[in-house]
Amino acid sequence: MSMEIGFLLLLLVSMLAAVGHICFKKAAVANISFARKFVHPFFLAGVFFFICCPVISSLAAQVIDFSIMYAMTALNFVFVLLLSRIILEESIDWPKITGVCIIVIGLLVMITA
Repeated sequence: MSMEIGFLLLLLVSMLAAVGHICFKKAAVANISFARKFVHPFFLAGVFFFICCPVISSLAAQVIDFSIMYAMTALNFVFVLLLSRIILEESIDWPKITGVCIIVIGLLVMITA
């Protein structure tokens, strides 16, 4: 497997983790009892996405240094911010945008070094 495929797999992992977090949020705010939240379809979908993440990460680990792999999990913040705006209609302010820009710059520095 090429490093490019490894990086694409890590992007997929970050996206799946972000979708999983959004699913957990949707289950958490559902108007049902606390116990029923754990069998809510959104909660179960979130669990599924989180189970997929280490499986896919293990494939990427074959060609990507672990220090880079772990740093790339910071992309979860980027995807959660975007998805929370699109799906949950949460606001995005300048501190959030600044933080995401710092994360992306830091990752670019690490990956291109």
